[in-house]
Amino acid sequence: MTVRFCSHLRLVGGRLALATALWTRLALATALCALLGALLAAPAGAHRPLPLPPRPLPQSTSYLALGDSLAFGYSQAKFDELLPTVPPADFETGYVNDFANVLKLFDPRLQLVNDGCPGETTESFIHGPCAYVDPDGFTLHHPYAGGPASSQLSDALAYLGAHPGNVNPITIDIGANDALGLIEGCKEEPACVLAGAPATFAHIGGNLALILGELRAAAPHAQIIVLGLYNPFGETLAGGNALTAKLNEVETGVAASVGARFADPLPFFNPPGALEAPTICLLTNMCTPLVDIHPTDLGYRVLGGLVLQQYVLGLPPLQHGPWDAIHVGSRSLP
Repeated sequence: MTVRFCSHLRLVGGRLALATALWTRLALATALCALLGALLAAPAGAHRPLPLPPRPLPQSTSYLALGDSLAFGYSQAKFDELLPTVPPADFETGYVNDFANVLKLFDPRLQLVNDGCPGETTESFIHGPCAYVDPDGFTLHHPYAGGPASSQLSDALAYLGAHPGNVNPITIDIGANDALGLIEGCKEEPACVLAGAPATFAHIGGNLALILGELRAAAPHAQIIVLGLYNPFGETLAGGNALTAKLNEVETGVAASVGARFADPLPFFNPPGALEAPTICLLTNMCTPLVDIHPTDLGYRVLGGLVLQQYVLGLPPLQHGPWDAIHVGSRSLP
């Protein structure tokens, strides 16, 4: 672990890089410590239920991960290296797997269902197809039940319908490719991006409301966590951080309307001032020859930590055992 961590630090070097790396890893460490501390804080003799007769094991719980290339765990360098086959099993170092690995510490039977589709927009999420599959011809972690022409939303709803009450949590990241479409269409010209942002953000918000509304109706008791956006361009795109913050506000409001939680990566990936450039280099692949907007493995771990933090904050009190005394839903983690 030490060697791997130090290899990340050498990307930028010096004390500034060390401080940045340690800071960005606080999200995962804080959430884990809070969860473990809550477990240990429960009174040893409290809430001991009477023994129950043996009964069959319940159906295993699933974690349903939805979204775009971030949910998939995409890396351009890895993709290029694997061509032409590109097996999805080689993309299991993303935030979804990092988060799932922590959940499995407490529920080893948990099943991960990752519907993430590289290149997905809010529009294609609803109507399909996933362009990574059709027409590109690559394979997803979890091929959609309706076939290559079907949508991610239809597969998610089909899975929830086939496993009622047994899917929890659900995570989703979506909207980044809508925003990238605007940026690319404007050829990264700030005035053009600024002018087009309100309509694009309204479109993202409307589609996200439809998506989350359908998911909430199909899984009324599941925790839903929406992962927001970071700005891989930093202030090289003038006003980019402010626009990203505005889009995250839109997604936060939509998430709250269906009782979902929101994980905001912008303060971690885009800290103010001189810290921003080295942090982007550390947490994304923007400073590599490929100029890839996707996170490094460390960046994905930070995203996983932020999702975990919101999951811990949203845990309800349980009905039996020492967890009865634990309710972190109102606790504010640093």
